[in-house]
Amino acid sequence: GIYPILHLYLENFGLVRDREAAYTSICMLIATTTVFILSGRILQNIHQRAVFLAILSLTFSMSGHIYAAVFMPKSLLVWSILSAAAVIACLLALHKVVAPTAYAPLTAPLNLVSALLLTAQITSLSSQMIAAQGYAPISAEYGDNDNAGNDYEKVHDSASRPDIYYIIPDGYPSDAWLLSAMNFDNTAFTNALEQRGFVIAPNAQSNYGATIVSLPSTLNMRYFSNNPSDYSDFDYLKWMTANSAVAHYLMQLGYTYIQFLSGSIHPSPIAEINRDFSPNGPIDYEIADRIATAAAREGRSQPVTRVDSASILFRQPFLPLYIDTTFLRLIRSRLEKLRQASPWTPYERSSGERFLATIDEIEAVVAMPEATFTVVHLMKPHYPVHFNEQGQLIEPIRKPSHDEYFADFKFANSQFLRLFDTILQGSDSQPVIVFQADHGSLYGEPTTADRKMLHFDIYAAYYLPDSYQVEIPKTLTLINTFPLILNEVFEADFQIRENRLLELLNYEKPFLQQDVTEAFQRSA
Repeated sequence: GIYPILHLYLENFGLVRDREAAYTSICMLIATTTVFILSGRILQNIHQRAVFLAILSLTFSMSGHIYAAVFMPKSLLVWSILSAAAVIACLLALHKVVAPTAYAPLTAPLNLVSALLLTAQITSLSSQMIAAQGYAPISAEYGDNDNAGNDYEKVHDSASRPDIYYIIPDGYPSDAWLLSAMNFDNTAFTNALEQRGFVIAPNAQSNYGATIVSLPSTLNMRYFSNNPSDYSDFDYLKWMTANSAVAHYLMQLGYTYIQFLSGSIHPSPIAEINRDFSPNGPIDYEIADRIATAAAREGRSQPVTRVDSASILFRQPFLPLYIDTTFLRLIRSRLEKLRQASPWTPYERSSGERFLATIDEIEAVVAMPEATFTVVHLMKPHYPVHFNEQGQLIEPIRKPSHDEYFADFKFANSQFLRLFDTILQGSDSQPVIVFQADHGSLYGEPTTADRKMLHFDIYAAYYLPDSYQVEIPKTLTLINTFPLILNEVFEADFQIRENRLLELLNYEKPFLQQDVTEAFQRSA
């Protein structure tokens, strides 16, 4: 019963909440023990009960995983019914055909197999935990950096200090690749941006094909090839995203730093506002005395605070991940709503509700008189699909067809335009808007043979006040985005770096990289 749980936890070690994985294992042990005892009223032979329960528990814990790996999303209900019926039919047939005494010889080999499997998992997990003990707790660093940006005098939005919005659509390819690799014409969206004054970079690429390294590289204007810190690799990279060189530079100029949390990045210890989103409204996290104070709004009024453990900010929930691999995947959305019954529980990372709430909340930032630097990471058009083309919320589709993916894509485009209109129409001075993906995408059923190249190909568009003009180079990678803009707007002197494309060979080991610039770099 607990083997699939340990396997999933090991695959996501350091990314999910440890306690939730432990509680899930304990609940499974209690459930299987209870079922084993109660089933004694039906099946007298304990060996037969053990075999039947092993089949049932494995079916329960692997149903969602098998479905995701093999079947189309639209068949989830059918798959759940048929798989349940098949297992029940199999057990009934075994009960009828095989004598109860025949199961006794199976106990010893099954116990041996279980023991070997669990030993392998526990050994691997123990080695991971021992290695993790060598990492420093990053929450301590938050206490040391609390209010680090408040030493600078804040300035108001003006022509010389325009609001700066860094909008990051996750996994958004360029028009050229959408058309050639995915047979989707995105011209209407690009035309709408150009009508609003945006400049499009047609040959833009990400230096890294994954968010975890792409964001810190862009915001620190440098490459990341190793981890010089005492933190884990993931904590170090997320720390560098939240505590970036761009944010520090702008705060020295008097900017107010705002970060909209997406579930993929840490709250920032230097930001004045770390805003998350829940069914009951926005939540603001304040880092103070190494404790995270979450302030949630009552309606749209001033926040009310509550204290929570800082560690909860750095790991994703384990239970939704596990549910996705089980028979309960069928009712995942309902279970998620129960989990979010607390007013302090943020939306799930990639939920459609989080996406809409983030778009809505930009109006509050636009209304602020201060000059703001706002980082907004949006989990669109990344999978799963949450919307049809009319913008209606649907059950999440994690392996969308071409039509399902681009129906969601079109609606996301309409919301991006709504976001830009809110900023442009509500700003007292013309803002700076950087709209560029963190990496490319393989979703939408790409037909190209150069699938790896799609990880680097991105959509990129820029809006600057009329008094500024940035000459977009023919070959642009994300590492040079902010040097180009900050050098123009503030006459800074940031270095323009060589364009390189670096493939992550193992996502769990983000500094294991291969230079693929020569193979995949685009030119005009």
